[in-house]
Amino acid sequence: MAAFLIVHSKLNNPNLFQKYVVASEDSLKQYKGEYLLGGKLNTVLEGKHDKSRTVVFQFPSSEHAKNWYNSEEYRKVKHLRDNTGVFDFVLVDSF
Repeated sequence: MAAFLIVHSKLNNPNLFQKYVVASEDSLKQYKGEYLLGGKLNTVLEGKHDKSRTVVFQFPSSEHAKNWYNSEEYRKVKHLRDNTGVFDFVLVDSF
């Protein structure tokens, strides 16, 4: 069953964050992660949301996504995200 990794973020250093994006691409591919969409928040229609960007990735399963997130390959580049913003990573199984 496909799983979707949804990342909500508020960036404070977009240029530095871009280095993280480029560096993490190979590890995503290795764990069969696929970038689906990303963009700036348009409107909160209901509730509260304090982030300004959302990115969605698809993995073949939640196990693939967790394996990627906990992998040595990702750990090697994850630090590049430090001090670039505030992030929420949410994993959703499709139904």
